[in-house]
Formats: sequence, structure tokens, C-alpha cells
Amino acid sequence: MKTNGILVLQSDFGLVDGAVAAMTGVALSVDPSLRVYNLTHEIPPYDTFEASYRLLQAVPYWPEGTVFVSVVDPGVGSKRKSVVARTGRGQLIVSPDNGTLTHIDRVIGIEEVREIEESVGRRRDSEHSWTFHGRDVYAYTGALLASGKLQLEDIGPSFDPKDIIRLEGKKAVLEGNAITGTIETLDVRFGSLWTDISRKLFEKLNVKVHEQVDVSIYRGKTRVYHSFVTYGHTFAEVEIGEPLLYVNSMDHIGLAINQGNFAKAYNIGTRDPWVIRLEKR
Repeated sequence: MKTNGILVLQSDFGLVDGAVAAMTGVALSVDPSLRVYNLTHEIPPYDTFEASYRLLQAVPYWPEGTVFVSVVDPGVGSKRKSVVARTGRGQLIVSPDNGTLTHIDRVIGIEEVREIEESVGRRRDSEHSWTFHGRDVYAYTGALLASGKLQLEDIGPSFDPKDIIRLEGKKAVLEGNAITGTIETLDVRFGSLWTDISRKLFEKLNVKVHEQVDVSIYRGKTRVYHSFVTYGHTFAEVEIGEPLLYVNSMDHIGLAINQGNFAKAYNIGTRDPWVIRLEKR
């Protein structure tokens, strides 16, 4: 496939030291004409679920031929595979095979996966370092692909996309007039709760805009929040400080406070053991 000279980087490295700059430098050393962008480097350390989710948040909106490098790699240097995946929309993702590809595979689809042979995809004279594959393998391989200096079929052996590692998780369930789901992640800066309840599933409750929904949030078996919350299109449809159910940018149901931070206000976390229940009044 033909790449377009765009390389997008994601990691859990943060920006407080030189790790991200080193990755960028390696990429530009391969080809100074590459356009290198950052998706995010604020993934919580070791959180492969969050890495997977944030890829889905961004990848669909980039052009065909874009190459992504995602490095959230608690198993760095171990026997876990380093791979390049081709999505159903013609983009490439360079990543450890540790669950990071889960959301992309589920929603967009992965059509081809190849394991990186380090004889091809490792930066010269880096073979004695085992703890910075983000720089020495992933950024380097991504740059070779994005620049067109290396083709996908030359990366290494292919294997069945069905064999990639996937993160396990519960699915939102509709029972009668109620949906039970999971708080998958946060709209981080604003503290809104983003659930795994899709708009299409929520519509089966036949809730109309401006109607109220009976909302409960549980930490395990303990209910930590309960209220009747307005369902609306925009935050401004409720008063400042009031909660709102809405369809977020991922086409799933979110729960927010207008000009507030829901997660901080009620000390709400994400994923197991956090459960949300929406019931039609």
C-alpha cells in the first residue's frame, strides 16, 4: 500500500523528559520531510485499554496512508510481538501486540498484520538496549513505512488478524426499560463520563430529548450516584452545575455536568468495577 508521509505518535511517556523528542528525532533522521504529529502522550502508564480507545478516537479521521505509532508497552523487551496492522481504512498502526489494537479491530477492522523482524525494523546499533522499543523499533519502523522506504510486505511474516491479542470487556446490555453498561473512559480534561452504551442501543429506550432518565452508578455492588438526569443535545440545555446525558463524539452516551467535572464531583472511576445503569422513567 502507498503511505502519505504522515506519522502520528502516541505513548504513555508524557512530555516531562526527552523520550518523545527522541522518537521524533529518529523518525526525522529516517526522512526529514516526514510530517510528524502527536496523538497524545498522556496515556496513563501501562494502560493498554486507554491506548486502544484513544486510537479509535483519532484514527478514523486521518487520511488513507497515514502511519500511527502507539507505544504503551508494559511488556517491553519480552516475547510479546511487535507488529504492524493495516486497518480497513488503509492506515497502518505500529504497536506491541498487547491489546492496543482492540477497538480499531472491533469498529474499523484489521485486514492484515505482520510481525516486525528486528533485522529490518530496528535502528542501527540499538540492539543492546531492550527498554526503549518506542524509539529503536516502533518510531523507526513507522518512519520507514511513512516515508515509503519500506513496504508493509517487507516488515516480516504475516499472521491471521484473528490471532491478535484483544482486551476482554463486558458489553452494554438492554433488559426491559433499562440498559446496564460500563464507564469506559473519561473526557479527560472536562471529567465527563464516556460509556460503552452506543447511541443506537440507547435509542431502544425511546427516550426523547429533554426527558429525564433514571441514572445510577455503581462501584461493584455499591450505588454511589443516583439521580434523574435530562437527556439533551448540548450542555447548555441544562443550568450550569446540572448533569446531562448526551451523545458524545464517539457516538456513545456520555454523562456530564454543565461547566463542571462529573468524575471529580462524585469521585467516579472507569472500567471494572464501575457500572452505569440507565432506566426509562
